[in-house]
Amino acid sequence: MLELQEQFIEALLESVPEPWERVEVHYERYAWGGETSEKYIANRFLHEQRTDVDLTLEALETLQTLQEHTPAGQREAWTWLLFRLDAEGRYHFDYRYGVPPLVAKEMAAQ
Repeated sequence: MLELQEQFIEALLESVPEPWERVEVHYERYAWGGETSEKYIANRFLHEQRTDVDLTLEALETLQTLQEHTPAGQREAWTWLLFRLDAEGRYHFDYRYGVPPLVAKEMAAQ
């Protein structure tokens, strides 16, 4: 799992133009209604100014593969994550479960 996380970070960095102070990614992949919904919001921050980032296909594919690996101590795959990387190289993957918030909005609209 650590190798996949590092692979995602490498692919993410290809998407993010410099300079930046931190990068944040909100990623959701959730199956409902016979379909799989995949959504993300990625931003880079510089002096608290936020700019949208388009993830590469490699970054998205790595997230899909990462989702297939259940984190240690968990019984089910995560459905969404929050990721943060700062310019010093510190990062955090926060795996979440249940109906993701962007998908929940989509469900409520139908």
